[in-house]
Amino acid sequence: MTQGFRYFLLIVYFLSLYGCEKQKEVTNIAVASNFEKTLKIIIERYKEIHPKSTINIISGASGVLTNQILNKAPFDLFLSADNKKPQLIFNQNPQLTQPVIYAIGQLALWIPQSKERNRCINTLSKVKSLVIANPKTAPYGAVSEKILANHFINVEKTIHAANIAQSFLYTKNKFAEAGFVAYSMLKGTDEGCQQLFQHRELSQSMILLDEKAKDIYNFILSEEIQKLIEESGYNTMTSQVLITTKFKK
Repeated sequence: MTQGFRYFLLIVYFLSLYGCEKQKEVTNIAVASNFEKTLKIIIERYKEIHPKSTINIISGASGVLTNQILNKAPFDLFLSADNKKPQLIFNQNPQLTQPVIYAIGQLALWIPQSKERNRCINTLSKVKSLVIANPKTAPYGAVSEKILANHFINVEKTIHAANIAQSFLYTKNKFAEAGFVAYSMLKGTDEGCQQLFQHRELSQSMILLDEKAKDIYNFILSEEIQKLIEESGYNTMTSQVLITTKFKK
């Protein structure tokens, strides 16, 4: 057997090993910053069933993530903080599946140092600094701005955070006296004044961008995970129906 033939056999051998070995598939999920914490819990549950799965979570303002997706960022699933942005992606990519609501967000006005318990909006005019998520890129920020306008409130200094998670951190770390934050971020604390706002524009949709994320997509919509989402400080389509039915009675 010549040396050249030996090298040929070695090459064939290693190529066969490479072909037999299934490469690890990575799933990239883009998520609005308000839902990042809850999504991490969901992924932990998912990995209990699919321990070999590799999943990356990329969080940020929904508007920023949408622009990245429209510019061909390699995301496989997108969980937005509103309905409009996934619908925009679908309109430009009609071969995808229609977006579906996975959660209904709740916005909270939080004044940590206030002795008021829930009607925070009544004392907001006395606050010197307020932080909200950037209304141009973050749905929670846009709703915050509308609430301020509807109540004719002008705060001496309004800070625009990059996203709702940053708005929470600014308020928690006292960079601002008050902040509009996602209610899910306040779960487990009763510090200061907390006032809840529900708004139709905070229905949160997700859109499947690649079939390899289909299992996770279905997992998020499962009864078990929808219940987990409710426990995390959100409403869901199921809970919203129950609330509406109770109200009608």
